[in-house]
Amino acid sequence: MKFYIIDTTISNTPISFDNLSEIINHLEGTVRRKFSLTRSQYMQNLIDLGYGYDDKEGANFVSSLSEHFDIGVIRAGQYLRTNIHESINHNKYRKEYGN
Repeated sequence: MKFYIIDTTISNTPISFDNLSEIINHLEGTVRRKFSLTRSQYMQNLIDLGYGYDDKEGANFVSSLSEHFDIGVIRAGQYLRTNIHESINHNKYRKEYGN
């Protein structure tokens, strides 16, 4: 599964990634460029606003940033904006859920 982000802090062209950790590492840099905050500071702001804590896979982190940036998966050469954590979960249990 491949992921993408259109990081407007760099350019308006999609950047692709091969796994979840690569996109999260990129988003940590995006938070520094966009908000001048570290990931910890950014998440603490969300926690203070009542959005909950971040898990080790970064679901809350990515979900909150998807409000500011186009984030999704690349499937059959098309960019599909979606919740990438839900997409990973669905892909893992594809036989049970169906296509």
